Amino acid sequence: MEKALRTASSFLPYHLLAYGTLLGTQLFHSFVNTKICYKALSMDQFVKLQKQIFPIYFATQVSLTALTAVTRPPFGIFSLAKDPWGAAPLAIAGVASSLNWYIYGPKTSSASMKRRLMQVTENPISDPNSHKAHSVNRNFARNHAMAIHLNAIAVIATVLYGFSLSATILDGQHI
Repeated sequence: MEKALRTASSFLPYHLLAYGTLLGTQLFHSFVNTKICYKALSMDQFVKLQKQIFPIYFATQVSLTALTAVTRPPFGIFSLAKDPWGAAPLAIAGVASSLNWYIYGPKTSSASMKRRLMQVTENPISDPNSHKAHSVNRNFARNHAMAIHLNAIAVIATVLYGFSLSATILDGQHI
């Protein structure tokens, strides 16, 4: 009973759950959910679904990164001050996720909707090289590429944090 209470009062189980949920969410959404939805849905349905999913995904990514940092054993976020190799990947993941949540996610969503609206209301086949079509497509491509790259950076940083955490555990440091 004493061991169970000591474990429950430690940051470690909560930290491992937060980190595992963060990495699992990132991997599932990035490599499974998006690909299945893209193949299974019409483009209109896919765009509508992604418009609803991405803000929640990015908010979850930011929240779980923060929760992982706050629950870092043994002293919470203060423990990261002594571990720059652990702090750096979490900071990178947090910044990349925040940029997606606040800037590139909304910009990509807005550009996607403008692009779809233009395709529906105008006849892009009659003038596919129009300046307006090129500008709208370019805006979407730029923002979408940034969102994809920032997400990849966040996923890689999260994996690197796992190696840092593993090294700390293997070294037998007090966590």
